[in-house]
Amino acid sequence: MAKMTYRVAVVGLGAVGTRMIDNMQAHDRFEPVIGFDTSAAACRTLTKKVPMVNSTSDFQELLSKGDIDVLYVSTPPRSHAEYVRHGLAKGWKIFCEKPLGVDVEDSERLALEMNLSGLGQAVNFVYSGAPAALRAKQLIDEGLIGDISGAEIDVRFSSWPRAFQSDAQWLSKRAEGGFVREIISHYAYLTMVLLGTPNLNGQVLAHFDAQGGAEDVMLAVWNTGSGKVTVSGVVGGNRNDIISYRILGSKGCLRFDNWYNLLHETKAGAESVLDPKQQLPAAAYKGQLDHLALQYDTKKQRLATFDEALTVQKLIEKMVA
Repeated sequence: MAKMTYRVAVVGLGAVGTRMIDNMQAHDRFEPVIGFDTSAAACRTLTKKVPMVNSTSDFQELLSKGDIDVLYVSTPPRSHAEYVRHGLAKGWKIFCEKPLGVDVEDSERLALEMNLSGLGQAVNFVYSGAPAALRAKQLIDEGLIGDISGAEIDVRFSSWPRAFQSDAQWLSKRAEGGFVREIISHYAYLTMVLLGTPNLNGQVLAHFDAQGGAEDVMLAVWNTGSGKVTVSGVVGGNRNDIISYRILGSKGCLRFDNWYNLLHETKAGAESVLDPKQQLPAAAYKGQLDHLALQYDTKKQRLATFDEALTVQKLIEKMVA
């Protein structure tokens, strides 16, 4: 029996939204059919790149589509709730980008509305279904690195926003952007999955760019059920970007390197525990959509819930307050 192909309406046609369209087109269980953006230029770009996907700068046109199964929301976070609520009113499944929002009280209401709707829900944290995350959980459970004592998050960026998101200037502003919301949120969720729910320990040490700009330095400590997690992030310098997450164990460490590679480290050195194809971003993107399709098929949650995303948001907003 053929499995259902889920038809998707996409809200937000920036770098992340258009990448999701590409990934869904490459997947046999999802079909993006219409994309919306307030920017007519973004719509024209999508039409030129992916002519089989309709594009519109009229949100009512998207809402009028009668054959949609899933609403994917990929706009700046302050507007997530507005678009999600429209999707709920239509009875569509919801797949929302992280962070869930920037207003904690509104996100609390939104999570409640999502839960009461009974509709399929998921929030896009990149490690949902990524081979590196699944393998790390397996190796931790098998005792490869012994007793867990905590973790380290280390991010370094030559500039912010990164080049591929340079058109999204909201990312450079404290109100909605910054690398803590955009990047560290993923590792807060990964920490929740692998070490337990993280909570802020004391105060952060942060520096924010002048005149409403986002943070360019962030130092913090989280508490978890498996020890402390140190968070260190800096923007500046002519360098290659670094994104590293290291889980500390009594017999060794597991290090997520450049997002999707996973290395086993000891004093003797480090080696990847993934095959070359599993280290590629494409493997993580496909794995996530595999899990999302299975979740929709079985009605058993596999990706992050709105409640889990709310927990992450509360932590992140304390850090950037």
